[in-house]
Amino acid sequence: MKILKSFLSLLLVSCLLLFPSALSSPQLEITVNTDKPSYNTGEEVEIYGQVTLNTDPVENAMVALEVQDPSATPILMRTAETNSSGMYSISFTLTTENQLGTYTVHVSCIHNGEEATNSSSFNLEHIPLLELSLETDDDEYEPDETVIISGFVMYDNSPVQGVLVALEVQDPEGTAIAVRVLETGEQGEYLLTLQLSSEFERGIYNVYASASFEDQKAVECTRFELAGAQYLTDINGDGKVDILDLASVAIAWGTRQGDPGWNPKCDIDGNGIVNIIDVALVAIDFGKHV
Repeated sequence: MKILKSFLSLLLVSCLLLFPSALSSPQLEITVNTDKPSYNTGEEVEIYGQVTLNTDPVENAMVALEVQDPSATPILMRTAETNSSGMYSISFTLTTENQLGTYTVHVSCIHNGEEATNSSSFNLEHIPLLELSLETDDDEYEPDETVIISGFVMYDNSPVQGVLVALEVQDPEGTAIAVRVLETGEQGEYLLTLQLSSEFERGIYNVYASASFEDQKAVECTRFELAGAQYLTDINGDGKVDILDLASVAIAWGTRQGDPGWNPKCDIDGNGIVNIIDVALVAIDFGKHV
């Protein structure tokens, strides 16, 4: 009998060692994280995590979330539902009215009678930011019009004088047609006027600006369109196809690429030689205006 009891006890211990989950309850777990450890006032805070049951993701689980400020006062209470991967997320913005310091995030989830809780924290700081604005006075221009490019440089919401702003304007092919360095005025302002030649390519132009101040760098971009029809046969780019364009073709007549007097604009059909076909194409558009 003693031998039988000893054998049964040994068998029970072996079962517990081999199959511990058979006697344990399901383990529900929840994680919580923020996309950054610290934020500046005005930044968006993203909170995310995962709900698992015995390491398997739990879908459609309801997560309760609370954010407390440094004085432990709740400033945000929300719920979120997990997706097919057991993931949840929410985002919100802390303004200048919120206290600086350490914020605590508490999360909890109840699923199939099991409850899981967790917490995390992040810091809210006030870091002066360098801001750069950039705009044009219109979105669309015609040839020979003037583009006014302007903006402001601000640091900690105040204008900064004497900051150097690098500007570059690129045509539709990505070629720089203007590169300037401007200095901001008393109100942090800068301005550049750009004359659009009729020879410029029609399409979308990109404008890039950058500035540095107090070990910070700010970049900005915008765009405008140079509109209006453009004929390949308007060889001199004056906005009309006339006798001057015919004269240009006549001067380049018979030339090939690399020859003296070669003008690629006169090779309208792009076959590598200026011939009667190019003259005919100019004649077809003769008298047309942009």
